[in-house]
Amino acid sequence: MNYPMQKRGFTTTRTYPVAPELVFAAWTDPKQLGWFFNPGQPVDEPPEVDLRIGGAWRQRMIERPGKSYITGGIYREIDPPRRLVFNFGAIGGWPDLSTGLDNALLVTIVFNRVPEGTEMICTLEVPPHVSDAEAKAWFDIGIEMGWTQTVNRLQLSAAGT
Repeated sequence: MNYPMQKRGFTTTRTYPVAPELVFAAWTDPKQLGWFFNPGQPVDEPPEVDLRIGGAWRQRMIERPGKSYITGGIYREIDPPRRLVFNFGAIGGWPDLSTGLDNALLVTIVFNRVPEGTEMICTLEVPPHVSDAEAKAWFDIGIEMGWTQTVNRLQLSAAGT
């Protein structure tokens, strides 16, 4: 009997009425990364960004009082303002990248200039060599819903907010 392959990724697309440079900056400028935090939770540490291949962005996510963790990513590709690729997570954080990047989720964000402003295409992928059981575990904990909620927090308008 053939079983369907486990889901291995997803894509979320949004359009913003601003130039790609502004959407790219919202992902890479630590002064603008506040949208990534959980709303309504106190922020006691600002995001850190080392915008270079192999560099990291890190920020403390406070899920609820008493539960917080460092998250972020390790940059794999930076092509301003067209493309940003990073492994999701942080060394000693969540997801924990301490064991290396080979098994880490890969996030690819493409910023396309369109008549309306910028079309942002955000894709998250489980590496192809990771087992279906491990891929299923990511989706079972709600990685797609969580990333979709996070991306929905990014609000950019022609007024700059």
